[in-house]
Amino acid sequence: MSNSFVSVPRVESGAPNKNTIEWEIPGEVSVVLMRVEHIGYTVLLKIKVPKKHWWDRSWKTFSEVDNDPAKAIINALGILEKHGYTIDHNTVQFGEKIGTFF
Repeated sequence: MSNSFVSVPRVESGAPNKNTIEWEIPGEVSVVLMRVEHIGYTVLLKIKVPKKHWWDRSWKTFSEVDNDPAKAIINALGILEKHGYTIDHNTVQFGEKIGTFF
């Protein structure tokens, strides 16, 4: 596997309250960071993979959960890099709204 990764650009949040942070290459990979109450910060990944057989799914989904958003993103980066992608985690700005806080 190559050491150069495809960078996934940040896109506008698709959530109704705009309280998620998202990166996407349409038709290839999608990454969402959100805060889920009582669970923690969750990173959902959806990655298109080549099918070996007709019965295989063309998309794989993964999730990483942690109480610290930085750790959740770092764990998700490991999964992304195994599939040849990376995100620029520096696009997350301090103080951005992630999820709902009560």
